[in-house]
Amino acid sequence: MTNMQQGAIRSRVTRRGVALAAVLAGVAGLGISALPAAAAASGASTVVTVTHNKTWGSILTLKNGDTLYRLTADSKNKSTCSGACAKVWPPVLLAAGQKSPIGHGVSGLGSIARPGGVRQVTLDGLPLYLFVGDQKPGQVTGNIKDMWGQWWTVNPSHPTAVPTAASTGSSTGASAGTGAAY
Repeated sequence: MTNMQQGAIRSRVTRRGVALAAVLAGVAGLGISALPAAAAASGASTVVTVTHNKTWGSILTLKNGDTLYRLTADSKNKSTCSGACAKVWPPVLLAAGQKSPIGHGVSGLGSIARPGGVRQVTLDGLPLYLFVGDQKPGQVTGNIKDMWGQWWTVNPSHPTAVPTAASTGSSTGASAGTGAAY
């Protein structure tokens, strides 16, 4: 490996470390600490829909276009993401008073109890999450591995499958599971 290649790798690692530190610092801030409660729109029902993403194919989103993820460390009907994890990866929650999630183009939705009496949305028992690194509807930046484990978008037809980027013949810069990009 040349000195130039080693320098480029160090630069990438440093930028990722700085970005991760910024996100984690933000997690400690008041604005991000309220995100888990915001995962379900206040007063509106939680609606999960199937969306086609040009890079990742069919994925689940909320009705506003926010991408949904799963954590491979979770087991059926059991979330392992709490505390700081749930601030970076807010669980998708049912709206207050909502008995079950609404699905558009997807079946197998349910919910599990979380501490505090809130209910987290599941697909075939897999807990669903949002990612604070996604800054706008339709964005998919959470197919990563971080300190809590491997995170993937959810294909409604194959919920536990590892997503693969669609081949477009051009480089889109998309990569799966290559490390924390936040």
